[in-house]
Amino acid sequence: MMPSVGFHLDLRATFAALLLLSSCLLLAQEQPKTSFYDVALSKDEIYKYTNLKFTGDYTSFESPSGYLALGGTEAGVTIVIVIGDGTLKIEAPEAGQEKFKTIFGNYPLKTTFKSVYIRLHPKEYDEVFGKQQLTKSPDDAVLAKAKDIFDQRFLASYHAGPKAIFPPYKTRVLDFDTPDIGQVINQEGYWLILRRVSPYGSVYPRDFINPKQKY
Repeated sequence: MMPSVGFHLDLRATFAALLLLSSCLLLAQEQPKTSFYDVALSKDEIYKYTNLKFTGDYTSFESPSGYLALGGTEAGVTIVIVIGDGTLKIEAPEAGQEKFKTIFGNYPLKTTFKSVYIRLHPKEYDEVFGKQQLTKSPDDAVLAKAKDIFDQRFLASYHAGPKAIFPPYKTRVLDFDTPDIGQVINQEGYWLILRRVSPYGSVYPRDFINPKQKY
């Protein structure tokens, strides 16, 4: 009895299809995940808070009440905009304290703020702000204020054009709007950055390693 040619052809076709499928799956697994994310503010991501508190390496702040506007991506929240009055304290490692006094006039810095623009890794958002008691509160006026802050601050850190790049975990940028000394830009991570915008002054030299995150 002659073997079936059609049967062998079907087997070859099935084998080829399986081989192609496995190759496609392997290729898909090897594709790197994107590092650039679309980020947006929306009225649905406006929240009221009470007793908001944050403590970093050398920076802490608290605010009794106000609003949070969250800038989310497909991988989580990377922008937090605090709109509300609060108090701020910034310290520095010993090596930066004299320059700190020259820039801000005293040490440590204790002042008030009207708003804070924060960039951070989504994991740190979940650990810090994700635990706060928040109440969804869509508000057009708050959204407009948050978008104005976003437009002024977004291109200053961790971006690729209009897309967001996540800061490394445990690196956060905090940009304060204070009524008495103006804009204060502070970054805590492996390196420390602390600047007063006007009159301009920088507390730390370039690539100043954070003693609290030194590996």
